[in-house]
Amino acid sequence: MRTTLIARGAAVAAAAAMVALSAAPASAATVSQASATALSLELAGTGATDSGTYAVTNDGSTESAEGTNEPLITALGGQDAIHAGTLAQDAVANSNATSAACSGLAGDGATLVAAGSGDCLSGGDNISLDAGSLDFSDVELVSSGLFQGVNEQLITALKDAGLSQTAVTDPLSAALKQLLAALGDPGLHLDLGAVQSSCTADKDKASGDSSLANSRAYVTVPTMGDVTLVDLPVDPDVNQKVVTDLTGVTDAILDALRTQFTNALQGALAPANGGLDQLQTQVLDTALGQIESQLAPLEDNVLDITLNAQNTSPGAITVTALDVKVLPAAEAFVGGSLAHLTIGTSSCGPNSPAPKTVVNNPPKAADPPASVPTVVTAGMESYDDGSAGRIALVTLLLLAAAGAGVATYVRMLRRG
Repeated sequence: MRTTLIARGAAVAAAAAMVALSAAPASAATVSQASATALSLELAGTGATDSGTYAVTNDGSTESAEGTNEPLITALGGQDAIHAGTLAQDAVANSNATSAACSGLAGDGATLVAAGSGDCLSGGDNISLDAGSLDFSDVELVSSGLFQGVNEQLITALKDAGLSQTAVTDPLSAALKQLLAALGDPGLHLDLGAVQSSCTADKDKASGDSSLANSRAYVTVPTMGDVTLVDLPVDPDVNQKVVTDLTGVTDAILDALRTQFTNALQGALAPANGGLDQLQTQVLDTALGQIESQLAPLEDNVLDITLNAQNTSPGAITVTALDVKVLPAAEAFVGGSLAHLTIGTSSCGPNSPAPKTVVNNPPKAADPPASVPTVVTAGMESYDDGSAGRIALVTLLLLAAAGAGVATYVRMLRRG
């Protein structure tokens, strides 16, 4: 019998535990979410650094945030590529399954605007980013190849004039070094106004966009000044590619070399009294051909620039206003270069409304039953009069019932 009682007690406890578990609330689900990163910069050989990411989520009642929405340029660790400016990154996640984010970079004096209003930045000066400097130190003349293909009669005429091949090649090499020294290390720059992206999302869809104000890529050449590579559009298309080659720079270098080489050859071949004009032309063309082939990578795309880059999935979007990479073909010329730069990365969604709690109430009866009597008579007059005697009688009956129950329980234990 005792075993039976214990088993019944365990069953009652298990049932109570099941009730408790069924009453426990389910874990909170993400109703809305968004994040923003103002800037990420990866320099060759130094690793990546960024402004941090500000991320928010909402579980239907409370918004939670990680990171900061007040980033500072100093967070980038004093990178030389960026000297000053205003960073912006903000995001909001609402309980109604909507979210918004914005992020970007502008010059000093820009005004910050909270996420959800579209742009994060308003106004401000332009800011210059150093994407690297062009290094021409490895450009050289291969002297042994300058006379390849030259008519043997011309080489004989050179000797007859009392001149050696080095009398021609040495002045050309000196002229090249002089020009490259004058060029220095031309700087490759991005001149940017406010560059920013924004996005919004609800339970069904997400969208985003980017804008770039007064932005361009250019090269500063000491002997030529600033050479604009490309002007960036204010309202770019989605995933718009921009071609930035240095054809203008290489053409200017080759034009300058042609003048320098011509003067050098005229001086070197002066003893021939103009009798070696054909030799001069052939050697000049060969020398310029060598330099042009070494500069060829700069005539390809130097910077791989993507504007308003968008990556979408059902109910979610990530937008990057500006994505810049230095292409491998140009790395031989770009010293201490920018490897990868992203400005204004904003993400929104996916969002999902909080599930509604369904309460199953029993249907109401069409005709409510008659009131249930609170007192049942037993063939005698009811004590339903609130008298003290009635209250005492009820109390005695309850005590007696309780005592009988206890006695029965004790006897069952003894028998067991």
